[in-house]
Amino acid sequence: MKMNVCWRRKDTQIETDPCVIQDVIELPESEYARFYQNLLDDYDFIAEHQDAMFYKDGQEHALLVLGEGQKDGILVSSEGTNYARYSSFIPHAREIVQDDIRRLADYCIREGTANSEDGSWAVTYEELSCHFDEAAVSSQNGFGKLLKEELRQREEIKELIMTEDCIEMTYHMEYCENCQQGALEGAMNLFSLMGCNLYDVHLCDGDEDHELTTVVELNQDTLTEDGRREWSDVLNAKVTSIYEGHYGVQIGLTGCPAERLRDFSFMLAGHCPAEDYDRWVNSGEHEQAQTEPKQFM
Repeated sequence: MKMNVCWRRKDTQIETDPCVIQDVIELPESEYARFYQNLLDDYDFIAEHQDAMFYKDGQEHALLVLGEGQKDGILVSSEGTNYARYSSFIPHAREIVQDDIRRLADYCIREGTANSEDGSWAVTYEELSCHFDEAAVSSQNGFGKLLKEELRQREEIKELIMTEDCIEMTYHMEYCENCQQGALEGAMNLFSLMGCNLYDVHLCDGDEDHELTTVVELNQDTLTEDGRREWSDVLNAKVTSIYEGHYGVQIGLTGCPAERLRDFSFMLAGHCPAEDYDRWVNSGEHEQAQTEPKQFM
């Protein structure tokens, strides 16, 4: 997000310079009022966002500060200090940010629904930066949090995960031009199938033999956000078949390494370190029984 601003240092006006808004932060109303009236005091939030404020290629990279319930904002460049050494008042800053976030969300929806063949799509932060004036979106900063909130309100989005490099999204099939209304022939992925609440199933690679273990229960609430992020490749695997096999109900999958399917199933069955299980699986879910591995032929 870029804009031309006239920086103010104390009471001195200096030339208008191009600026890239590197991050946005919202303060509670009382803290924003104090900040607005005492720009040259030291603030912890400025110290914590030093990485977002620097000068590069003739452009200032700055922090936009919003106040809860306020429509305007203050652009800040600290130049290595803990106070607003350079500042610029931005009228209607909240509306400007919201408009940009909506444009980013529109792009994520448009690209995914137009190009996905299985209801899944990923948009990298680098891609957003290239298309939208160096938009500084990440999974950790304020722009990323605002974009995540906006996308979750869109009716096209079924599930999304913000990873270190990109936004991984699953769309409702009826919005995807290349999908067949969510039918199995439309390359449904495992996460979509998990909406049906699966019991006592076996996840099998469609082409390669590997060990199996029974997944006692699996639905879209089974995994935590960390779990969905860690196992996103498995969740995005395409469902090619569901059949009654030698070990019971077996789900054939492609697009994911066989060892990842095996490890995912074993993890759900409790064959992993307890700290990993607690981090990946919601505690409210039915505890999986440990089962003996079987060789899938």
